[in-house]
Amino acid sequence: MSTKRFAALLAVAVAVLLGTNMMLLANDQINLGDGLLNSHFIGNITAIEPYLIPAIDCSGGDCYLANGSASGTGHLQGSGTYQIYSTSDAPFFLTHQADGTFKVTQTNTIYFNYSSQNGSLTGQLSFSSINATNNQLIWNIIATLTHPGGSYSRYFPDGGKVNITMQAIFPLSILYTVNGFSTAEFESGTVIPASHCGNHDHHYWSYNQRQWQHGQGLNIGGNQYSDDQVQSLLQGSEYNDASMYLAHRLIAAMLNVNNGTKQDPIQRYIDDANLLLSNGQLPQQVDPHSSLGQQMLGDAAMLDSYNGNYITTAGSH
Repeated sequence: MSTKRFAALLAVAVAVLLGTNMMLLANDQINLGDGLLNSHFIGNITAIEPYLIPAIDCSGGDCYLANGSASGTGHLQGSGTYQIYSTSDAPFFLTHQADGTFKVTQTNTIYFNYSSQNGSLTGQLSFSSINATNNQLIWNIIATLTHPGGSYSRYFPDGGKVNITMQAIFPLSILYTVNGFSTAEFESGTVIPASHCGNHDHHYWSYNQRQWQHGQGLNIGGNQYSDDQVQSLLQGSEYNDASMYLAHRLIAAMLNVNNGTKQDPIQRYIDDANLLLSNGQLPQQVDPHSSLGQQMLGDAAMLDSYNGNYITTAGSH
C-alpha cells in the first residue's frame, strides 16, 4: 500500500470514528441535575448537626432528599428523572471534628432511583464523606451505590461511585457553634460504575460473553460488528496476521473501558489502533514484518499492558 493511499484511508477513518466511535467510548455515567428540595442542618451548640428533611417532602412513608432531572451517557444514553430518599426524616448527621472537618454518620438507609425511557437504575447510597469547598457554602458528598437493580444494573456489577454537590446557605463549619439551621439542597452529581479490580485480556472477554453482549456490538476501525461477529473475532486465529493480533487487544481494551475503567491513559492507542484497522473488514491478513504490521504490533503492546493492568493509572478502584 502506498503512503498516500494509507494516509487517505486514515483521514476517512478519522471522520468515521469521530462520528460513530466517540459515542461508543463515552463513559457510562448518570448526571444528576438540581435536586429541587431544601432540607436542613440543625445547629444546637454541639459538635453534632442532624440532617432533617421537612415534613412537606415526606409522603407515603418516604422522605425525599432530592428529586430532579438526570441524563445518562454511554450505555445509559438518554434523559430521565432521579430520586434520593429515605424512610427516615433524619437519615444521617455530621460530627464536627477537631481539625475542622466533619464525619458523616448514616443512621438509616438512603435509596436511589433513576428512570428513563431507555432503562432504570436503583440502589442504596452509603455516604462516606462530606467536604466543603473554599467558600464553605458548597459541599461535596462522596457516596457508594450498592445493591444495584433495574435494567441498567448490568453496567454496575460492583455498584457505583457517587459524587454529589450540595449548597448550604450558612457555613456548616460555623453552624455547630450556634442555635439555628442552614437549608441545603443537592445541586448536581454523578453516578458512575465502580471498576472491577483490574482490566481483563481478550481471553477473559471471549469466555465471559454475558458480561458484554447486550446487542450493541462494537465499532472497530470504522466498521460496525455485531456481538456475534465480535465473539468470532475474539476466537479467531492471530497467527501471522498483525491485524488480528491487534484486534484482539483492541477489543479487550474497548470492553474494559465500557466496563468502567478510565480510558484517558490508553485512549490515544485505542484511537490509533482503530485507524490502523480502518482498511476494511477483519481479518485483514497483515504481515507482521511489514511497516503497517510493525505499527499494529506496537499499538498492541501498549494495549496489552493496559489490559494486563501494567498501566496502573488506567484503573479506578
